[in-house]
Amino acid sequence: MPPDTASLNSLWATLLVEELVRQGVTFFSIAPGSRSTPLALAVARQGRADYSVHFDERGSLFLALGHARATGRPAAWITTSGTAVANGFPAVVEADVDGVPLVLLTADRPPELRQTGANQTIDQVKIFGSRARWFFDLPAPTADVDPAFMLTTAAEAAFRAIHPHPGPVHLNVPFREPLSGPDQTSPEMPEALRRWQADGAPYTRYASPQVVPDVSALAQKLQSAGRGVVIAGRLRSRGEAEAAVRLAQRLGWPLLPDVLSQVRLDAPEAALTLYDLMLASEAFAAAPWPDA
Repeated sequence: MPPDTASLNSLWATLLVEELVRQGVTFFSIAPGSRSTPLALAVARQGRADYSVHFDERGSLFLALGHARATGRPAAWITTSGTAVANGFPAVVEADVDGVPLVLLTADRPPELRQTGANQTIDQVKIFGSRARWFFDLPAPTADVDPAFMLTTAAEAAFRAIHPHPGPVHLNVPFREPLSGPDQTSPEMPEALRRWQADGAPYTRYASPQVVPDVSALAQKLQSAGRGVVIAGRLRSRGEAEAAVRLAQRLGWPLLPDVLSQVRLDAPEAALTLYDLMLASEAFAAAPWPDA
């Protein structure tokens, strides 16, 4: 007997959420609604994901934005269908402009209910336009499609949120009614995916070489300068922050760390964390300026 609609919804939502978590998306900001029920239940059952629930879609996406900005890892937003999706647009714009990785999971009506005047239905296809780094309109859950399709789609979304440039990606996720059934436990996994379920590893693996700044080579080029200063602007990783500290220490130059540099909370002695106040001082302005 083929699985019923509620079971298919539960399975597809579970696969999507689980693979996102395995790909490093471990925080979900949920703006609850009826159509997004399968996704919200999947997050609650997952066990390793952190999540927050708030009724305001606009505020909940800004919460995800702040989490992603602080951690450097993609955060996910779950919202129901209709105008709820449009409330996320301000945060999507900010994430696009500022390069903050987000995975937007917007529940939707199935294709047969689009353009029919159904309640809480608007055109959600590419609703965020060019602000989304990548968009995919998923089919409604069906037994005719290999469920591993959800795993590869989740992996692609998590990857595109970071590469080649961090930003928001959008998955539109339609569900048919009944959205869920009386059994809210984890769905039974198809035989072909039980090994994936058991090993805890991502279904898809990407090779992502890490670029480590060559502090020695840079210091060698700058040593000819008599007076210098290292200015650490916004840095996306702790490794970059540590490289800026090593460069300043190697050259013996003062370090001016911006509030977004990840250096100020654990600053070395050479770091001038209140340099903005110093720049407003006439005495400091009259001092010799660095030449590098």
